[in-house]
Amino acid sequence: MVPTVVRRKKAIFQLLSDESVKKITLTGDSGVGKTWTAKLVSVDAKKEGLFEIVLWVFLDSKYDEAAVRESIARQLFLLPLADEWDGGDDVKEAEKVKKNENIQETIAKSVARKKLLLILDYKGKNKMDVEQKTLELESPPIEEEIASESEDEILDDEGTSELESPPIEEEIASESEDQILDDKGMKLNEEQIISNLETMLNLDDQSSCKVIITRVNASTETKGVIIRVEPLSKEESLHLLLERVGGGVHDVPAIKSFGETFFQMTKYLPGSIILMAKSISYFDQHGSVGVLKRALEEASTTECYNLNQLLRNGYDLVLPRSIIIDCCRQQSHFFLGHGKSIYYNELIAYWILEGYLGQVDCLEKAYEKGHSVLIELVDCQVLRNLEGGFVTVGSGTNRLEDLDRYGFGGRASLGLADLFTVGDWEGFGRLTCIDGMVKSICKGIKGLKLSTLFLDGCHCCEILNCFYPSKQELREELQVLAIFNPTFESLPQILNDLHELVVLVLRSCDFLVKIDNKFDFKNLTVLEISNASSLKKIPDDFFVHMPKLESLHLSELKLDPLPLSICNLTELRWLLLRGCSCFQTLNSLKNFKKLLVLDVSGATALTKFEDKAFNHTPHLQTLNLSLTSITLVPKFSDLKELTHFSLSGCKHLRRFRRTHSLPSLQVLDLSGAIKFKEFHELSPGLPTGIKILDLSETRLRNLPSSMNPRHLFLKRCSKIQKLTCTETLQNLEVLDLSGTTSLVEIEEKFFSKLDSLQILNLSETSIQSLPSLSNVSDLRQLFLSGCKSLTEIKDESFEHMSCLEHLDLSETRIKFLPSLLNLGNLSMLSLKGCTQLEKIPALETLSNLEELNLCGIDCLKEMGAGFLEHMSQLQILDLSETQVVELPSMSNLKSLHQLYLRGCQRLQRVPNLEELTTLEVLDLSGTAITCLPLMDSFTNLRKLLLTGCPNLEGFLQMEMLDLLGAKVDQLPYGISNLTNLEFLDIPNMGNTQAAESRNTDLPQEGLEPYQWGISSFENPSTSVSSKLFVQFLEKNPSILETSFTRFHLCVCPTEGEKESRSTYVYSKECVLGDIRFQDAEFCHFKEQRSLEIRGFDLFPKGIEDVLSISDCIFFVNNTFVKCLSDIGVSSLKAMTGCWIEGCTEMEGVFDTGKEDDIAELGTKLQFLGVSNAINLRTTHGGPAFQKLTCLYLDCCPKLSTLFSSSQLPENLRVLHVRFCDKLVSIFDIKEKSPEPELRNLEKLYLWELPEFKKIECGLPSLQTLTVWECPKLQKLEDTIRFAESLQTLCISNVVDLKSINIGSEQLDNLILESCPKLKSVLSSNQRLQSLTNFKIRSCNELKTVWR
Repeated sequence: MVPTVVRRKKAIFQLLSDESVKKITLTGDSGVGKTWTAKLVSVDAKKEGLFEIVLWVFLDSKYDEAAVRESIARQLFLLPLADEWDGGDDVKEAEKVKKNENIQETIAKSVARKKLLLILDYKGKNKMDVEQKTLELESPPIEEEIASESEDEILDDEGTSELESPPIEEEIASESEDQILDDKGMKLNEEQIISNLETMLNLDDQSSCKVIITRVNASTETKGVIIRVEPLSKEESLHLLLERVGGGVHDVPAIKSFGETFFQMTKYLPGSIILMAKSISYFDQHGSVGVLKRALEEASTTECYNLNQLLRNGYDLVLPRSIIIDCCRQQSHFFLGHGKSIYYNELIAYWILEGYLGQVDCLEKAYEKGHSVLIELVDCQVLRNLEGGFVTVGSGTNRLEDLDRYGFGGRASLGLADLFTVGDWEGFGRLTCIDGMVKSICKGIKGLKLSTLFLDGCHCCEILNCFYPSKQELREELQVLAIFNPTFESLPQILNDLHELVVLVLRSCDFLVKIDNKFDFKNLTVLEISNASSLKKIPDDFFVHMPKLESLHLSELKLDPLPLSICNLTELRWLLLRGCSCFQTLNSLKNFKKLLVLDVSGATALTKFEDKAFNHTPHLQTLNLSLTSITLVPKFSDLKELTHFSLSGCKHLRRFRRTHSLPSLQVLDLSGAIKFKEFHELSPGLPTGIKILDLSETRLRNLPSSMNPRHLFLKRCSKIQKLTCTETLQNLEVLDLSGTTSLVEIEEKFFSKLDSLQILNLSETSIQSLPSLSNVSDLRQLFLSGCKSLTEIKDESFEHMSCLEHLDLSETRIKFLPSLLNLGNLSMLSLKGCTQLEKIPALETLSNLEELNLCGIDCLKEMGAGFLEHMSQLQILDLSETQVVELPSMSNLKSLHQLYLRGCQRLQRVPNLEELTTLEVLDLSGTAITCLPLMDSFTNLRKLLLTGCPNLEGFLQMEMLDLLGAKVDQLPYGISNLTNLEFLDIPNMGNTQAAESRNTDLPQEGLEPYQWGISSFENPSTSVSSKLFVQFLEKNPSILETSFTRFHLCVCPTEGEKESRSTYVYSKECVLGDIRFQDAEFCHFKEQRSLEIRGFDLFPKGIEDVLSISDCIFFVNNTFVKCLSDIGVSSLKAMTGCWIEGCTEMEGVFDTGKEDDIAELGTKLQFLGVSNAINLRTTHGGPAFQKLTCLYLDCCPKLSTLFSSSQLPENLRVLHVRFCDKLVSIFDIKEKSPEPELRNLEKLYLWELPEFKKIECGLPSLQTLTVWECPKLQKLEDTIRFAESLQTLCISNVVDLKSINIGSEQLDNLILESCPKLKSVLSSNQRLQSLTNFKIRSCNELKTVWR
């Protein structure tokens, strides 16, 4: 801990020990550490026995005595925490309320005769708020205080006396913030507040109570000792930063210098330093030092640091951008406005509803994600954690300058922050997440109230029917109802009874088909019905009885036309019709005078507006018409407040209206409007305040005559041939023309006035020379990759670019480079594929490089690589195909993560390679390396490539068996000890080299006869070519039978082999540990011999010998597999398990014309799995199923039956069938015959079979039956009744099931869901004694359980 804080703590501790001192006031600027100090002191004081109880009271502009009383009661554990209100029955909840009626008396008893420390922490405006400075930000402080005036005695940290007069700003703050009002609006001063607290706590003058107060300045009436908390010194600030972030990042010279500047700008405030440390940690973990440095520069201004911008840059790596933007918005915010606090569960609920946490598949997981985000925001002080679970926005979190093309609310689903004001709605209330629900349980301590309810779809009908028919009072009080992934086909009528609803969200309504009920929602303000892709019509009068509706979200519906009653929603402020791909005309907006946001993005059929002009929406701020089919936008008559306008992907748009009536426009996105050619000819130019202009993929030939954006995107604009000089781009920071292949010329002086330019991307353009960039001194990134016509860069271009960090010239034809001596901040340099480059300029001064790519540079052979000795920050180095002969010592490159030396054929050694212990990728393939260091210390190594290293000692004498068998622990150089190694490409083995030199029938050296490679699932993965493998087997013909007792191999085509391996086969666990294989009971093949054949159009010749001894064979994504018997019985003679996946040409598992072959296969085959066989029509195997014990079928959409009744799989124990859309029955029974019987079947799983109608077979041994989403299944009752050994029964959505009579006495697991006709569950054993898990959901007609 820093010395100042230690001294301060000691001084306060001594004062608390002095019986004559009753009150201590800590004063100081916002963020200086007053609350932090009070917390540290209180913890130590309680630990040392000075006090038995510490109570905190947080004060803002209103003193709510009831809230303070409740807060104190919670701190004393006299009330349950919010999470403990678990939604039990009314009797228990009423008892809790009654117990708390005399809470004040209970509080007084709890503190009686106790040594008490009372801390009053003022929360109010800081001086930046008083000054109303919105353009720059101060750092979020550790606490927020009320500023006030003081002329009392002030003690500094040494305890000496001094007299200070507050600055004018603090006097202004004092005047407003000392006006604390009670419940009746009467003003209270500090002494009155303390007196009220003493009365509440029943304290007398003799009690052992002391008070600590934290505020900006003491008032004139303040009594007691006053201690001024001063900022930290420079050395202490550095100490605190290092303590929080560690020395690794800070030791980088560039970061250190920025840190020192940062301390000065933020006045050495601890809160700012802690936030900086948090931001640095994100870049250290997920970015790079260079990215951090750039972010720090972007966050700096002439007066202070925009810490929220810095934090946002870091958070983009790990957290949803929309949340940090939402927290930093300056506009009125219902949940997070200035001076407001919100219970943390309510804030998470707000994020969930706005969609900031993404798709909600599970409420509990969404809540957990929101909670982790909240913890991060509190940790870095964007949110401040108050007592009792409340949070508020930090006082310095004021305005985040918006360079997000969607704006503050552009990603929101409902716009709740804009809709409500205090008094209109009480919010969600105290919430808890339990049993797949988020709900409010109580309102204060006076009564119960269920005002908010979030439900997962699988629970919704059951819970709604449970709550409301029997609880009239709850039905009348529910204000917020959100249902995620509901399964109902039409809106339930029970919604019409919820008369007090304010917010109704029905999200991801995949099953919603119709709306045929009318609803009377007179108080409804927010309505969402989204992702109902089967909903084609909403009644025209549906919205008639929703007069207060302000936010309407109808995304991903198939409506055409839109219901007429939408036009009468005069209060509407948010209208979202995203992805409604069928309606062609947007109704008139003339009644939407309050509209703020209109989003019809993805309405692909929309071609016109009913209105000819935007005359009636003067407050519209966001207009999103992306991915519509409009050809012309209505006139912009009255859109003075419009800030964000998107026409991205409007492929039929040709022209743009005059923009003179869009004075507030900040973002204009026309990207992907492939027919757009020009702006209106009478338009004088674009609005001067525009920040982002995206014209990518348009047919624009010339830029607008007048425009001054900060970010200009012209990517893939096929008609732009030349950039001419312009005087109007002085503020341009980003210019991106990547992929604009038509661009051949840039005027010589084009960049002469662009002194604000930071990012220039000309990649894949056709320019032949680059004009001088000598005036663009602030440029940070320059991308010219793929400019295959570029041959020249002006000599003086880089002389003044001291800020340049990224320089990418890869795949250009430049012959000479200007001097790079002044590019000391360069972190990335790529000259990859610059084959025409005759000489590389000196690189020794590039000491901050983190990535250097010189792949394919021939001139490096003469130049050498001595410059590497000066690049200690390098993380990625690629010298592949450079013909470098010798490298310098690598001991200085201890930060290196990736090293590529592929194809350096004359390179024999890498000096001091053993010191590069942080390496993750090492590619030495194709080099003349003779030895490696001991690799045990390379604990981070994931990929090691050694193929084509014929001189590498240690591998020369190894046998093929050691690499593809079970003896992987014998790999040399300690490679077998690399626990994180995912991929290993090995050099050619010695025992095959002799074979390569002999005369054989195989093609000559370098040719692959069979065009495949074989690799091992073992970890690390190994791979060899078909040529080497076949030669090895020819040399050792008996080795397969004698030594290959256990293996897991994969055969892939040579073309695209690496891609196939990298996405699938890194280890055996990836294949045999897959949950599908466990369901199909394939997992026991881990200890046997398995072979995977993947991605072939023709059978891979040469693999037959291995195939013939494999116990389990996987055929994956092969088109040659039409049926197993075509492969040849002799090649499958050992096969007991077979998995077939993605074999799209397979129509039948067996060829019914080859009965002898089928019978022979049947003598071995025990396990069969077929997945994603889209053309499979039959599995009838006859004698091939005589030994079959397990059959797994998944996603076979043309399969109608499984077995022939004349040829039963008598030994079948497990049958698992999923997602077979046309499957009707298990047996193909064409005429009347005795019911077949699978007498050994123990487990039957039927998942999502929409046409499945009948099982129709006896299952006397059945122990597990799962039937999930088989709505047409009939006569399931008989199967259950006669299954006398049944232990687990799970049924969902079997529409015809009316009753269940359980004949088994062993049932221990029973789950029933969504069976609408089920009326009774009976058992011959009365109530089953063995039952341990029993769940029933959404079975609305069920009346009898047992009997």
